[in-house]
Amino acid sequence: MKNELRAAARRMIQFAFFNLHFSICNIFLLFLIVSPTLAADAKKVVIPFDFVSKFDDGRYGRMVGDMLWKKLQREGRFIIPESMLDVRDYCASHNLKPTPEMDLDKMKKIVKDDFDAQIGIWGSVQRAAGAEGEIYDLQIKCVDFSADPPKVVYDAKARTNSVSEIPHLYVKQMLDALYQRKPDGPRGPDILADENWKTSPNLLVGGDFQSGADGVPKGWDKAAGQQRERLGGLVRWADEAGSSQNKVIRFTLDKNVAENEGVMYYSDYFPVEEGATYRFQCRWRSDGPAVKVFIKCYDDYVGAQRERREVYRSQQNLKGPANTWNTQTEDFTPKHTKYSPKWGRVMLYAYLNAGVVEFDDVVVKRIVAASPGDQAKDRRHSQESKITVKEMEENERRSREVKERQ
Repeated sequence: MKNELRAAARRMIQFAFFNLHFSICNIFLLFLIVSPTLAADAKKVVIPFDFVSKFDDGRYGRMVGDMLWKKLQREGRFIIPESMLDVRDYCASHNLKPTPEMDLDKMKKIVKDDFDAQIGIWGSVQRAAGAEGEIYDLQIKCVDFSADPPKVVYDAKARTNSVSEIPHLYVKQMLDALYQRKPDGPRGPDILADENWKTSPNLLVGGDFQSGADGVPKGWDKAAGQQRERLGGLVRWADEAGSSQNKVIRFTLDKNVAENEGVMYYSDYFPVEEGATYRFQCRWRSDGPAVKVFIKCYDDYVGAQRERREVYRSQQNLKGPANTWNTQTEDFTPKHTKYSPKWGRVMLYAYLNAGVVEFDDVVVKRIVAASPGDQAKDRRHSQESKITVKEMEENERRSREVKERQ
């Protein structure tokens, strides 16, 4: 009996050891099968090329190339060039001009032989012929040439309804396909915009209120309010309460002023570019008054007074708990159908309830350059009008000629 028990125990131990050995071997084999695939993907080199954009001599196409490089850098996993300048310089010196019409054999030679890479991303963006506004014909191609035959990762042709569709819809779809992930989830951050927000200069001189003279902060108006009062009354450049090392702009509203015209205070003018996207930010706190910020943009007005004409306004309604510092951040894009916004200025405003409001660290930065279409628009009197100003002037000229002949 004892011998039988010993034999049974020996068989059980042998079986358990065999199962353990078999499992380890399976795991090792699976690792051998899967790891080369993962390693191969991680070692693949991706080359983003500048897109073709003949209508503006390649300017917008280079912007798309920069955007692709930034997104690939942020995503990681693949190897990419040190910068888009490396790709541009090599293409220019070797007369390489990838286009969507180029056959895959020629493109394979550029990607594999010239750049020693596996994956290429290229395409074109052109103004849609006869279309109004920011309508573009877009082509994007992404092909993996390490496969035989080449694997088309993404190939799309589209007519966009707005400029923002290019990064947020089509480029996103291409990256989802490249990284083999489901095309869902919330929209990711705009990488170029966020990078520009970090590195671009503040267009507002003296937005931190730390320097100035004679009671007036640098870069801001010497008068405030509807009655254009000198600073020191309704609006004061003052030390922050409890922090004498920091200066702020302080509004003090009584009941009569708060319930009627309120109090406003302007920055100096700064240059803006029509169609570019800007980001406004400030810190503020209030113990009762409602707070708004207006960013007003102007065109040069040719007249007897040569005054600037307001043609765009971003109204930002500031919300936050009372008696504490809040941060307001909002983007805006100055545009007009007939005029061209060239100058901007910030108007700080408080109203409705009596009390004190303070502002600090006011920032305006350009985060996205204007698209080429904003530089060559057909001017119209309003969004509703289909007739351009040029067409109206031409119609008036013909009408005068008809009357003169009569």
